Amino acid sequence: MSRRIEPISLKMAGALSILHRSCFSEDPWDIPAIVGIMGIAGFFGRIAREDRQPIGFVVALGLAEECEILSLGVLPDRRRARCGSALLGAVCSEAMRRNMRSIVLEVAADNAAARALYAARGFLSVGCRPNYYQRTGGRIDALILRLPLAEA
Repeated sequence: MSRRIEPISLKMAGALSILHRSCFSEDPWDIPAIVGIMGIAGFFGRIAREDRQPIGFVVALGLAEECEILSLGVLPDRRRARCGSALLGAVCSEAMRRNMRSIVLEVAADNAAARALYAARGFLSVGCRPNYYQRTGGRIDALILRLPLAEA
């Protein structure tokens, strides 16, 4: 299989919405939400494809000297194949190219796989947002993670 990571464009909003729903079924982003995010100054993102099929994505905002990852997801049947790591690396590279000093994100406290991905890259916990993510059985805390880019 051939994997490619390429910049996200506005014409990919539909594919991105489908990917987001497949990755985050309890709180999916619809096309208008994605188009709105893409319209924010500083938006950038990457989509991962295998044999032309979208399998993962990352969307981020460049905010002055800091990059915020808004969402990163990989299709459930394509996880554990280093796609998430490649997408994270692409964001780190773009943020460094833009001379940003750090990357920040929120991750669900119960998402052990994502927490391991970010920890392996050097992200550190700097805070918590109680009851941030919606779950079928209630709400779950978000951990706020930060990576100084000198360490990326």
